[in-house]
Amino acid sequence: MTVSVHRPAVRARAAHGGPGPLRLAVCAATIAACVPYLTIKIAWLSGSTVGWNDASAAEGSALYVGNAITLGMDAAAVLVALAFTFRWGRRIPAWLVLAPIWIAVGLLAPIVLAVPLGTLLQALFSSEPLTGGDNALQGWVYGMVYTGFTVQGVGLLAAFVLYARDRWPRIFEIRTRSVPKGPTHSLQVLLARGAAVPGAVFAAAQLFWAFGGTAGLRGHELADRNLAQQLADGVEGLLGAACVVALILIVQRAGRPARFAVPLAVAWAGSGAMFAASLYGLLVVLAQPGFLAPDAASATGLVALAGVLTGLVTGLTGAFLLAEGQSARPMASSTP
Repeated sequence: MTVSVHRPAVRARAAHGGPGPLRLAVCAATIAACVPYLTIKIAWLSGSTVGWNDASAAEGSALYVGNAITLGMDAAAVLVALAFTFRWGRRIPAWLVLAPIWIAVGLLAPIVLAVPLGTLLQALFSSEPLTGGDNALQGWVYGMVYTGFTVQGVGLLAAFVLYARDRWPRIFEIRTRSVPKGPTHSLQVLLARGAAVPGAVFAAAQLFWAFGGTAGLRGHELADRNLAQQLADGVEGLLGAACVVALILIVQRAGRPARFAVPLAVAWAGSGAMFAASLYGLLVVLAQPGFLAPDAASATGLVALAGVLTGLVTGLTGAFLLAEGQSARPMASSTP
C-alpha cells in the first residue's frame, strides 16, 4: 500500500516538471523518421518524379489523392508524437488521442515486425529483388520509406506507452479477472465471439499466403511475392488470430494472462492491424491508383474486407471495455 500512496505524487511532480530526456529523445527520433517521407510526398505532389523509374506511372488523380492523404497521415504522426511528449497532450480528449494511434499501430506494427527481418532473410536466402520485378519506383525509395516507417512505429509505440502510463495508470495495474463488468458486457461477449468468424477467415488466408500458397492471387500480386512479403502476410495473420483470442479472454475475464494490460495490448495491436492495413489494401483494390493494383484478384479484396470488419468490431468492443473500465472506480482497488 505504501507504493500506491506515493505514485500519484511522483506522477504529479513528473507532469509539472515537463518531459524527461527519454521522452524528448523518443519524440525527436520519431519526428526525424517522418521527415524523409514527408519530403518525398511534398515533392511528388509538386510535380516531381524523383525516385520513379517510369514517370508516366506517377500520373493520375487517384495516385495524387493517395499521396495527399498519406502526407496528411504522416504529418498527423508528428502531432501525435508531440502530444505524447508534452503536457498539453494530456488535455486532449481521449478519443482524439486513441483513434490516430490505433490506426498508426495498425499500419506500422506489421512493418516493424516483418520488414527488417524479411529484408534480411530475402538478402541472405533469395536471389530475387527485394522490391519485385518491373517496379515503377526505384529501390532506394523503398529503403528510405520503410526504414522511416520502422523507426516511426517503434518511436510512436514507445511514446504512447510512456504517455498512457501517466494518463491511465490503472490500466497497467488491474488484473484481467478484476476488470468490472459494465452494462455492455453481454454485447462485448457477443461481438467478440462474432468477430471470431471473419477473423479466422482473415488469419487463415494470410497464413496460407505466408507459407507459399498462391491460390487467390494473380498477375501483379504473384510477381511481387518474396520472403519479405510472405513474412508480412504471416505477421498480419498472427496478429489477427491473437487479437480475437485476446479479446475473448478479456470479455470472459480469464485468469490468464493475469495483467489486463497484456491481452489488451495484443487485442489493441491486432485489431488496429486488421482494420488499418486491410482498409488500405481494400482502398487500393477499389481505386486502383496507377501501378499499385492494376490486376488485383477478388480474393485479396474479400480477405481485406474480412480484416476491416473484424478489426472494426474488435476495436469497438475494446472501446466499450475501456470506456466502462475507466469510469469504474473499483478497478484500482484490486491492486495489491
